[in-house]
Amino acid sequence: MIDQRSKLDGLPARDDGATLASAGGDADLARELLDVLLAGLPAEIEELRACIEEGDWSALAEHAHQVRGATRYCGVPALDEAIEALERTARRGDPVLVSGDFDAVESQARRLVEALRG
Repeated sequence: MIDQRSKLDGLPARDDGATLASAGGDADLARELLDVLLAGLPAEIEELRACIEEGDWSALAEHAHQVRGATRYCGVPALDEAIEALERTARRGDPVLVSGDFDAVESQARRLVEALRG
């Protein structure tokens, strides 16, 4: 888990160039993509948490996959990697690994918000 955290913390919280590239060079669209992700992120995290509390690994994997669809295009590499790891461990159904990966998702989401405020 420590190695995974170090790896995630070594990735940028945001990559404006990647966001802009995903938006086809349209800066307004790039900002809108990021705004939509940020607006929905608290609810998405709560949905992930609910799946964990219910022990519904299939729903957790599916929901993580959906969230990753957004993170992949928003230039948020650390959060994207954390979500991908959560999806993988959910598919394995290991509660210990899922818990650690969910903590990493929350941590990287906070890191992203802080990076955008700074």
